[in-house]
Amino acid sequence: MNKELAADREQIKSFCNADEADNLDQFLTKFRVDDADLEQESACEVLLRRADIVPASLAIAQAANESAWGTSRFAKLGNNFFGQWCFSKGCGIVPKSRDTDKNHEVADFRSPADSVESYMLNLNTHDAYKPLRNIRQSLREDDKAVTGVALSYGLGKYSERGDEYGKEIREMISFNKLAVLDKLDLSKQEGEDN
Repeated sequence: MNKELAADREQIKSFCNADEADNLDQFLTKFRVDDADLEQESACEVLLRRADIVPASLAIAQAANESAWGTSRFAKLGNNFFGQWCFSKGCGIVPKSRDTDKNHEVADFRSPADSVESYMLNLNTHDAYKPLRNIRQSLREDDKAVTGVALSYGLGKYSERGDEYGKEIREMISFNKLAVLDKLDLSKQEGEDN
C-alpha cells in the first residue's frame, strides 16, 4: 500500500508541477477531498498532505496494539487489525461490551490487506488525523525522515485514551525495535535484484 501511495504522490506532484490540476479528479475522489477542504487551500496542497506513506513501524505497532498481536476476536473473525469502527447496522462485528447507547460495530474486512488499506486511507483522509498529516508535511518540508515515532504524536483522536495512546504506540515501537523498519526500502518486490 505504501508503494501505491508513493506512486500516487509522485503522479500528483507531476500534475501540480505541470499546472495540470484538471487531471487531479481521481485523486480528489480517492483521498476524499471535498469543497470545504478546498476553501482555504489548493487541490495540490491538500492532496500532497494526504497522499503519503504511513511508516511501517507505526502500522505494525498500531496493528499489534489494536488486535492484541492478531489474537483479538475482531482480527480473527473480521480481519480487523486496527480497531476500525463502522456505523451502519450489519457493517461489522458488534462488540460484546458495547454500551447500550452506542450503535457502532467493529468493521469486517475480506482480508488483512483490505484492513491495512482502510487503515492507511483513514489516517490519510479523516479529519481526526489532520495533526498526523501536518507532522508528516513538516517533516517533508524540513527534509527529515517520516517516522512512526514522529507521526504517533498525531494520534490523539485514534483512541479514547487520547495522547496516552500515542505514548503507548511510541513505547511499542521502541521496545520492539520497530523504528528500523522505517529505514528499509520496502518498494522493491521480492525476487528483484538489489
